[in-house]
Amino acid sequence: MPAAAQEQTAQAPEQETQAPAAAAAPAQEAGAPDTAATGNEIVVTARRRAERLQDVPVAASVVSEAQIRQYDLTSVANIRLAAPEITLDRGFTGSATSISLRGVSSSAIDAGVEQSVLLDFDGMAISRGRILNDALFDIESLTVLKGPQAVFFGKNSPGGVVSVRSAAPGNRLNGYIRTGYEFTTDNKQVEAAIGGPIGDGAGARLAIFWSDSEGYIRNQNKGVPDLVFGANTGNTILPPAQSRLGAEKKIALRGTVTYEAGAFDASFKLLASRYEGQGLQSFSEVMGCPPSRTRPGTVGGLIDPTGDCKLDDRSSQGWAAPVILANWPQVMRNNGGRPYSRNDSFLPVLTLNYDAGSIALTSVTGYYGYDYVSQGNADATSYAYFWSYSNEQNSSFYQELRATSSFDGPLNFAAGGHYENNRRTLYVGGINGSQPRDPATGRYHTYDNEQHNKSEAWSAFGQLVFDITPQLELAGGARYTRQTNTLNSFTTYLNRAVTTISPVGRKITGTKTQDNISPEATMTWRPTNGLTIYGAYKTGFLAGGYSNPGILSAITTIDTLSFEEETVDGAEIGIKTSLFDNRFNASLTGYRYVYKGLPLTSLIAINATTITYVTQNAANTEVKGLEFEASWRGPAGITLRATAAYNDARFKSFERAQCWTGQTLAQGCLVDPVTRGSYQNLTGRRVYRAPKWIATAGAVKTFDLGDAYEATFNADVRYSSSYFTGVNLNPYSYQKGYLLLNAGAKLTTGDGWSLALIGRNLTNRRYGTLGIDKPGGVGEVFTVAGEPRAVVLQAEMKF
Repeated sequence: MPAAAQEQTAQAPEQETQAPAAAAAPAQEAGAPDTAATGNEIVVTARRRAERLQDVPVAASVVSEAQIRQYDLTSVANIRLAAPEITLDRGFTGSATSISLRGVSSSAIDAGVEQSVLLDFDGMAISRGRILNDALFDIESLTVLKGPQAVFFGKNSPGGVVSVRSAAPGNRLNGYIRTGYEFTTDNKQVEAAIGGPIGDGAGARLAIFWSDSEGYIRNQNKGVPDLVFGANTGNTILPPAQSRLGAEKKIALRGTVTYEAGAFDASFKLLASRYEGQGLQSFSEVMGCPPSRTRPGTVGGLIDPTGDCKLDDRSSQGWAAPVILANWPQVMRNNGGRPYSRNDSFLPVLTLNYDAGSIALTSVTGYYGYDYVSQGNADATSYAYFWSYSNEQNSSFYQELRATSSFDGPLNFAAGGHYENNRRTLYVGGINGSQPRDPATGRYHTYDNEQHNKSEAWSAFGQLVFDITPQLELAGGARYTRQTNTLNSFTTYLNRAVTTISPVGRKITGTKTQDNISPEATMTWRPTNGLTIYGAYKTGFLAGGYSNPGILSAITTIDTLSFEEETVDGAEIGIKTSLFDNRFNASLTGYRYVYKGLPLTSLIAINATTITYVTQNAANTEVKGLEFEASWRGPAGITLRATAAYNDARFKSFERAQCWTGQTLAQGCLVDPVTRGSYQNLTGRRVYRAPKWIATAGAVKTFDLGDAYEATFNADVRYSSSYFTGVNLNPYSYQKGYLLLNAGAKLTTGDGWSLALIGRNLTNRRYGTLGIDKPGGVGEVFTVAGEPRAVVLQAEMKF
């Protein structure tokens, strides 16, 4: 909602602590498409130069600091409340998160697949979703750039870019302490920051965040007879997982130091955070079952006595048998083998700027390291037939150099290059049903494996901007990218009774190099200061790589793990207008893009008796649509805003899609006459997680109560039409259209105190986000539901 962000940012008291936009522009151009307030306008750097949001020929939504506070957005996943066309959904395993924008997303099941929508945290480009579970705090703005952004953001942005910019120190002493309580999850929360100048052109800021949530999903399981593992282990009762699921603890700290001396300025930001939870699977609920079942089941026809087949904040999850866990060190070392997750993140970013007159030089150096752990029930029933862990360690180095001109003549340029180096190791192990005791090790679990990944990439990019007339601009550019991936995967333990998994001692190794040129061109006409019309041809590129499946099957080879690049090309046209002294702002964008070679992960039948998870460049998709956004800042402290988006996203080609579990020939599941493997043809069908319509409407009203008191009320609705949550379009993954209601009230005093009541999803509408066929089921789908009703009572003191 860019227009709404414009006027709210301009009015927010927090902006008084920031330097004027003209002075701050060099630092803001550091990496992300940053924003700054100047009067009633927003300045962005989506093209690596400071431009009014009104003028930049890019479809963008900006979420201001005021809107972040209005919704109490302390999780990146809740960005959809303020930027409705993007969803950032939790996964179950694999990459942990899947980001979808305009119906474009990547697999969340396979940790080897990078995201099609780039995350940019304070200039550090991040292609993996682990950080989305961490705390979101002390944020100045969020920016969503829609559609391919290859020239300035590179190989991981064919779907778009989500940028997060944390607050700067400010030009005077400032800070706040904020505490809150959310009633549904019993979440306690504290956030505080202090910043300002420290002399001789230097500034500093320190921000901290802590929260502790009890979870909102009630586990109905109280323990069941061990009908799965008892015969082999002697265990009699399978204990339940925790009684409340979805509990989370977050603690984070960010330090910022800035320095400015004449034409030179620098910024160093360091984020350190820890997230703890009960495992990714603790958020899962069964959203649908076939008619043959009223409760979910697992292998062998076992029906869960306390499970159900609807989204109701209830689940039925078992813990693994204690006798199995006792001799499984990879699991026991974390929280005593209980369902558990943890992510330790470390993110320093150094930005250097030098203004050489007509050319601005910028260097961005970043590092992103994380140590991630997740373990829990992968079966979504009391019997825990499938139980697994997925741990990951990552180290990423990033360097970008660029130059941007500001000549007085009609021709200007932006050019630069980047280098990145990634080292990532995935450790996976699981219980796949009951196994006899391994006589050599005394273990009962099925397997453990390691998957070591390395990648190295560099690119060079440039853009020329030519002013044909003072009102007409032509811009053209391209980025060349070269990336090399290597893989070394192997099983470290295998129960001797198992023959379908790759044996110990067999290594699956490979190296691949790929390159790409992604061009784009834009024509922009600005007949007046308040009107911009543009048309753009854009392309994009997501590098291929190697799959990291949970199981390395006996028939897995480097060829079955290899997938190629995803590419996109298409066009969009847009119009932006700002009227009545920027009180009314609106934009309309039309687009059509074709994505080729989407890497999708499916459970594929290699032949009649052997199955394995495979990531393939299985589908081509076409997305086309219209987006409208508008806001009006009226008299007497009222702001109205609305958005509407129509998106028609379809599989242009998806001839070998995975059948959903239990799908019959009459329902479209075909059998290959040679391999006897099953598949369905989804060509022409709607893309999953891509509703045709998303619309929002809202209002903010501020009342002057006198004696320096002020009351602000806000309310908005968000509508989504229906969609499938599962990539195989399982009918039980179908989510009907729904309407969400958010509202809040805030009382502010003249001396910096405030008390707020914030409500999200007040009608408690339950809806599925990302769904998959439940392992061991006959067609059941489990998903992570969207956030339930959340009511936050929050107190704040600012200075």
